[in-house]
Amino acid sequence: MSTASAARTSEGGPVLTVQDLEVTFATDQGPLRAVGGISYSIYQGRTMGIVGESGSGKSVSALAVLGLVPPPGQVTGGTIRLGDLDVTAMDEDALPTIRGERVSMIFQEPMTALNPVLTLGEQIAEAWALHRVGTAVDAREAALAMLERVQIPNPIERYNNYPHQMSGGMRQRAMIAMALACGPSLLIADEPTTALDVTIQAQIIELMMEIQATFSMAIQFISHNLGVVSEIADDVMVMYAGQIVERATTEQIFGNPRHPYTRALMETIPRLGAKTRRLPTIQGTVPDLLDLPPGCAFSDRCPLAEEHCRQAVPELINHGGGHHAACFKA
Repeated sequence: MSTASAARTSEGGPVLTVQDLEVTFATDQGPLRAVGGISYSIYQGRTMGIVGESGSGKSVSALAVLGLVPPPGQVTGGTIRLGDLDVTAMDEDALPTIRGERVSMIFQEPMTALNPVLTLGEQIAEAWALHRVGTAVDAREAALAMLERVQIPNPIERYNNYPHQMSGGMRQRAMIAMALACGPSLLIADEPTTALDVTIQAQIIELMMEIQATFSMAIQFISHNLGVVSEIADDVMVMYAGQIVERATTEQIFGNPRHPYTRALMETIPRLGAKTRRLPTIQGTVPDLLDLPPGCAFSDRCPLAEEHCRQAVPELINHGGGHHAACFKA
C-alpha cells in the first residue's frame, strides 16, 4: 500500500465521473482535438494523479470539469458529472455556482492567479462570500480560519498582506485556503508544486494530504513529477496526445507499467546512486494534434512498434485487476 493509500483507507462513491470527454479547438488549419474521448472517475477521499508531456491534454481536461476551456476551445462530446450533477448540461451562467462550492482549482503559479491589488484575506473572504450567507465579519472570520488551517503563521497579519509580500510557498498555501474556503468535494491541483523548491514542495504535499484526510475530498493532481505523483496519488492516469494510454492504481503503474510510453517516462526519472553520463530521454516528439499518424499515436517513438501498431488504434482495455492500457503489446 502506498503512503497515500495508507493515510486514506475510506472510500465513498464517485465524486467526478468523466465519460467520453472530447475538447476541440477551432484553428485556421481545422479542428484540433486536444482531448479525444477520455473516461475516468475519481472517488471520495482518493487522489488521481495525471501525468504526461506538455500538450497531452492534462490541463485542458481539468479546465473542462470547471467549464473554463478557453475559447476557441469547447467541449464537443461526452459528459462530466460531479456526483449527480451533469456539468455538461448546465447553462454557462450557472457554472460559477459550482466553482468553489463543488469543485475548486489550484494553479501552478499563484502570482498569475491571485489578484495583485487585493489582500490575501480579502480574496479568501470573497471566495467564501460567493457561496455562503453571512456578514463581512463572518467572511473575515472564515478567511482567518482557513489561513490558520493551511498553517500560515500570524494569520491576522497575513490577512492584510498582498501577494507580492509573501513567499512562493506562502502564496501557494493561500491559494489552497481560497480553493478550500467552501469545502468543495473535488480539488483540482494543476502542477501546484512545480515552481517551489523541494522542501516547500514536500510541505505543500503534506498539507494537501492532511486536509484531504480531514475533509475526505477527491483530488485530481496534475504533475510532470512522477516522484511527487508516486507519493500523493492512489490512482494514476497517463495521457498522450489527448488520450489515456494507461490507467491503474499507483502500485500497479509504478510496479508494472504496461504501456511503452509509461515505461519510457519511468526511465527518465533520475535515481540516486545510478552512474550514468546522460539521463535517458524519449526519442522523437509529440505528434501534431492536427495531423495525428494512423494507428497508435505513440508508434513513431515506440521501440516495440510493429506495422499493425501503425495501422490500428489500440483500445484502452482492462488487462486484469483494473489495470487498463491502450497497447497491443500490453
